[in-house]
Amino acid sequence: MATDLPAGSMKLAHIHLGVDGGAERFFLRLSRALAKRGVEQIAFIRHDRPWRDELAEHCDVRELKFSRSHFKRHFVRWGIARDIRRFGARATMGWMSPASKWLPRPGPDMRTFLRLGDFPDGFHTYGNVEHLIGNTPEIVRRAVEMGWPAERAHMISNFVDPLPEDLQPVNRADYGTPEDATVLITLGRFVERKRFDLVIKALAKLPDSVHAWLIGDGELVEDMKRLARDLGVDGRTHFLGWQRDPSPFLKAVDILVCPSDDEPLGNVVLEGWNAGLPVAATASPGPSWLIEHGKTGLLSPCGDVEGLVGSIEATIHDRNLPGSLITSTGKYAARIGQDEICDEYLALLNDA
Repeated sequence: MATDLPAGSMKLAHIHLGVDGGAERFFLRLSRALAKRGVEQIAFIRHDRPWRDELAEHCDVRELKFSRSHFKRHFVRWGIARDIRRFGARATMGWMSPASKWLPRPGPDMRTFLRLGDFPDGFHTYGNVEHLIGNTPEIVRRAVEMGWPAERAHMISNFVDPLPEDLQPVNRADYGTPEDATVLITLGRFVERKRFDLVIKALAKLPDSVHAWLIGDGELVEDMKRLARDLGVDGRTHFLGWQRDPSPFLKAVDILVCPSDDEPLGNVVLEGWNAGLPVAATASPGPSWLIEHGKTGLLSPCGDVEGLVGSIEATIHDRNLPGSLITSTGKYAARIGQDEICDEYLALLNDA
């Protein structure tokens, strides 16, 4: 059972250098949920983040210009540590590896944590990190395999906020999509490992009644548009750009596709389940951990266009399959709800 803390009994500092994406959405969710549980928080972020005002509703926000200069970096770190002491926080959580270099020095009055939503690529900036928090078992396993002490590595998953009961889906016609089409949706950064190309190639092998909504931005957007034209599916491939809140789009589609080659967790899988969608994913580490094939989703080998097509076709043509997947995922999602995840974070922050 969730237990609220007495006011002022815990103060937590965050250091988050991200821009806008799934990791940032979860940061907002967790900090908001912890605030509701009585945790007072201060957050150090880069200036001009689009989610700054939303964060400030429940958190003391300090916007900083982080210097790449080795000399100036010491003054920035000193200023962060000073403000954390003045705030009264006795624990600091860095978000993702780049935040590790700005953590205050740990000691009797300061515990430090680094929360990872991706695989570590080394520990050369982790000198002030006491504890790692990975959001999948595979992230923790790889960190320990690389030499991080197992007793200081912890796994706590993500959660998603329940959708408002009165949430209205976007209008398909506004995005050039027929009302009777079967619509796939994929969300993420347009970078190589996310494999948006796999969705476009799959679409070329699916009936003309199937359309795809690709939500996100990144360096490969133009390449993906060119691929859609080359394959003759540009009329069925809709590039919707980055969306601060993808929920109304998720409510307007039929199947969520997660085609990544290397997905540590797959927040999009949780968001798809949350919106009541069946999920077709490739078997990268995160989706393979989240999804039980045939029960809570469908998995196909990474990079396998025909395998992904098969998962999508099965979901479209088997009338019983989508409903059974959604029912099963609802039961699974209940185990990684907001209260359960907050309880795990509070226990770790108190006991570490």
